[in-house]
Amino acid sequence: MTGPALSIDASGASTEVRALLEPRGLLGEACAAAYLSFSDPASCIAASESDGRLTPLIGFLPLATRGTALLRSIAAVDENGPRLVANYRCAFPEDLDRLAAFEPEAGVGIEETAAIGWLLAAASLVLGLEEPDVGAASGPAVHPVGLDTFVVEVDGRYVLDGRRFLRSVMSYRIGGVAKAVLGRSMFESLGHFVSDAIGRLLRGWHAAAIVLAGDLFAGNAVLLESARRGVCHLGPPVVDPRTEVVPTGDLTPPAVLRPRSAPVSLARHRRDSGAGARREER
Repeated sequence: MTGPALSIDASGASTEVRALLEPRGLLGEACAAAYLSFSDPASCIAASESDGRLTPLIGFLPLATRGTALLRSIAAVDENGPRLVANYRCAFPEDLDRLAAFEPEAGVGIEETAAIGWLLAAASLVLGLEEPDVGAASGPAVHPVGLDTFVVEVDGRYVLDGRRFLRSVMSYRIGGVAKAVLGRSMFESLGHFVSDAIGRLLRGWHAAAIVLAGDLFAGNAVLLESARRGVCHLGPPVVDPRTEVVPTGDLTPPAVLRPRSAPVSLARHRRDSGAGARREER
């Protein structure tokens, strides 16, 4: 199954990817890329082609920036949504009210955003994460759980559905998983999403390198290590903001690996063991 490339402004992603490739002599080579930024709504899984173009393939679903609207969208995902939100309100009323009360700054005028920073902020609000939880989440003794990172098709575009990510956070907490564990799991799960998506991309396409770009990879060691663990066995060397090129397998010379065009057959990516991406109408 194939689908169109995303119609997003990928200029920030392209700049970040090029900045990692150029000093390593990889400009002009075809590369698989993940660009994760805290504030840029153009975070994506992409193919950096041999002619220098960056083709985004999977993005992030825009989420409502008002807490009440976001909770309504979470409840509307399926028939189980209203019950989940109601149960969460009964179990953790202060935390749910904290998210519900959130309003964007006056004059901003942004009703929704695909920026990962808002997804992470919403998860932190609904969990009631505090400094001790954040510190505990960074500890090596914390064993994360796998949060849902579904990719859905919306208007012909493939996007990670942050509503389901947040629902998964809420479900695990109702089930008794500690806040610190869920705090770490957010970044571990995003790293798994990246490695799974790039692994699917490379099933039908050869690349000279795998690029992990963006300020989230540069600033969060848990996210970077999670993604790196998942892609290190795929073959191409891994390029990221914290390290030099890391050989990860027997490499064919880049000239042989250079493809004619980038694939867009990522419609079936999802983190769980189901059959594939779901088509939804927004």
